[in-house]
Amino acid sequence: MITIKPFKGVHPRAEYAKDISCPPYDVLTSNEAAKIASRNPLSFLRVNKSELDFPSGTNPYSYQVYIRGKENLNNLIRDGHLYQDDTENYYIYRISKGNHCQTGLAALLSIEDYNSGLIKKHENTDQCTVKDRADHIDLLNAQVGPLLSAFKNNESINDLISQITSNQPSIQFSADDETQHELWIIDNTESIEKLTVAFSNLDALYIADGHHRSHAAQQVFEKRKENNPHHTGDESYNFYLNILFPVDQLNIISYNRLVKDLNGNTLDQLLAECQKSFSVEEIDYPYTPDSIHHIGMYIMGKWYKMKLKNNILDSLNLLEKIDAGILYQFLLHPILGIKDPKTDPRIKYIGGDKKPKKLQNIIDNGGFAIAFTLYPTSMDQVLTIADAGKVMPAKSTWFDPKLRSGLIIYLLWE
Repeated sequence: MITIKPFKGVHPRAEYAKDISCPPYDVLTSNEAAKIASRNPLSFLRVNKSELDFPSGTNPYSYQVYIRGKENLNNLIRDGHLYQDDTENYYIYRISKGNHCQTGLAALLSIEDYNSGLIKKHENTDQCTVKDRADHIDLLNAQVGPLLSAFKNNESINDLISQITSNQPSIQFSADDETQHELWIIDNTESIEKLTVAFSNLDALYIADGHHRSHAAQQVFEKRKENNPHHTGDESYNFYLNILFPVDQLNIISYNRLVKDLNGNTLDQLLAECQKSFSVEEIDYPYTPDSIHHIGMYIMGKWYKMKLKNNILDSLNLLEKIDAGILYQFLLHPILGIKDPKTDPRIKYIGGDKKPKKLQNIIDNGGFAIAFTLYPTSMDQVLTIADAGKVMPAKSTWFDPKLRSGLIIYLLWE
């Protein structure tokens, strides 16, 4: 049985929502974040990436940086830009981009459900990133970055959400990245109870975007539970903030790669090695793969369209057929010498919101030697692998659009 819980959310007053909200902390470079924050003193980046308030070179994981984030959060509340509701509510968050629209429920999930596997994972986590986010939650005494999670389509949940969103939202704005955002506050006791019951009937939930933040919340739970001799299971640290979307509303786009060098190969040698496993066709345009198992490669001013040969593809299992894994198993590792795709400094990952022409320009300007474009992983692949208890290859999914930070915040209490 899935446990969800309403909470006294902190959110912007409607007139400040656009200025406060910002992209997630982990999709911006320091320079990109600094430019946004310099134009907007209310930006929530001052909470999520508070190293921006310090001189260049300041350790972003230092105690003083986390405490500045806490001060900036408290200032936004003190000055009335953010406020906390008096009652425990659910919240509906809708984000739209172009023709795409997804509507989810902001609620607290149980760490116990995470620990027991009712909340399913498909990624491994990096210890340093988990520690950063755990320290952030612990020292701010707040979870400021909601996770994006998914549930298999459920008619009763969809009907309840549709009824609520037929009313005007409390917050509505268009962000600078051309995404539209709406927030409804659910403070009706009957609606809260119906949603709680409907979600309790689900067999599982799935982490979509937020494995590190989930693990970080679990680490805070373990620390505070150990230090609390009167632990009951009702304390705020037993829960963490998620926004839950129906699976069929989530959108995954490509997650592309740049590699620094050819690992000592000439172009002819590289192509000859690739042709052992892939069909390779030179094309005269920037290539966005239009089918699963198609991969684009740009190198030395030329684009190539590649596909793993059928006799190899047919022998692979489900996990091995993820395109990110195919690229690693048959090219990045054996030919280009990328040993650990999560830590090797010779590889960089670029979200599919950057067009192939952008990747081509990076290569042409000499920063990297090769660009790879991939076809997006599907939600069916994600769910199948999560249900099997397996782990996706590194950097397999880029969910788009991204949730804005600063629109809904969960304060922990002791």
